[in-house]
Amino acid sequence: MRVACFFVPTSLLAVALAAPGIAHAAPVWVGDFETGDLSQWSYLLNSDVDGMTYSQADTQIVTQGTYAGRIELHNDAVWGNGLKRVELQHAPAPGRTAEGQTTYFAWSFYLPEALPAEPGQQIGYWESNGSYQQMMAFDVAGERITFSTRRPENVVQWEQDGAATPGQWHRIAMGIAWSTNVDLGRVDVWFDGEQVVTAAAAQTLADGNDHFTQVGLLRGQIEFADVPVIYIDDAVEGDSLEDVHPELEPGGG
Repeated sequence: MRVACFFVPTSLLAVALAAPGIAHAAPVWVGDFETGDLSQWSYLLNSDVDGMTYSQADTQIVTQGTYAGRIELHNDAVWGNGLKRVELQHAPAPGRTAEGQTTYFAWSFYLPEALPAEPGQQIGYWESNGSYQQMMAFDVAGERITFSTRRPENVVQWEQDGAATPGQWHRIAMGIAWSTNVDLGRVDVWFDGEQVVTAAAAQTLADGNDHFTQVGLLRGQIEFADVPVIYIDDAVEGDSLEDVHPELEPGGG
């Protein structure tokens, strides 16, 4: 194997070291839809139902690049367990959510119209593969957003009225220390660049299975007539907070 060596002039190296702000961290995974489709995501839930497209890459409303993901939830988007859902799944590489590991993940969302207070809906959560145990979730009812951890008991770690405002982009970032032990599991959450949850203690791993995240719209086993819409963009997984930049990118639309 040939290894390429490059000479960096001392003057240029000094400039690079003196101006770290010009360098950007490298995410482990990116879900920014700039492929023009949904192929960056691990799995699509109810993307197409009876010939109708409920999730797709779209150019109408974006916060970076040219494309964002557009998701709409219809009453006929029924999963096998009766839940109504249209979601995008990201499964980190095997072992990245194992005991003792730490994952950073962030995504931006945009609501053309405020989501209803009744029924409520989840817009993102983490779940165990195989055993399918939800471990933490973001719920939105009207403009109120709530973040809860599920084990060893359900705990509302943060809630804020007037936060899930329509007509503007919002960004959620998370730092998760994975453990089946509540004394070791920790969760940090940032909303629009502000840390709103700091080192919350929780059992973050359900078991020894890998865990994945899903973003979009999820409702319970209920009937409804409205068609809520959410846009998703600039999703990233990384090894540090810098990798996933918890603040919205400048110039977001």
